[in-house]
Amino acid sequence: MKLNKIIDNYVVSDQIQIEDVAVIKSNGFKVIFCNRPDGEEINQVTVKSIQEQAKQLGLSFIHQPVIGGQITQQDIETFKAHYAASEKPIFAYCRTGTRSSMLWALSESSERPTDEIINLTAAAGYNLSHLFKK
Repeated sequence: MKLNKIIDNYVVSDQIQIEDVAVIKSNGFKVIFCNRPDGEEINQVTVKSIQEQAKQLGLSFIHQPVIGGQITQQDIETFKAHYAASEKPIFAYCRTGTRSSMLWALSESSERPTDEIINLTAAAGYNLSHLFKK
């Protein structure tokens, strides 16, 4: 698990393991977002197992699977609603953290300047400039 801070209340990561949930909680996160569908890779930890561990530890869990390169406006609106309704800080993960970063970036595009979004995500290790090409 690699923590990549986009902003203070939103951190993204690559795929997590069950034992990472306790570390996530100990770092003060209140909610886990999973943006990865089950079955992308052999031996991938299931969403259900992560969700059950999160629940046992008192963390909220939201599963919004998306496929890279196929994020829709509905996906963005759903993410935006979950983000707004969730207690902060939020820990989000997918296979590499890119989809979780993309959802945040696209949902913030009406709230923040494009350059700021690109710089914040780049500082976390994600080059998302292609999302905002005119």
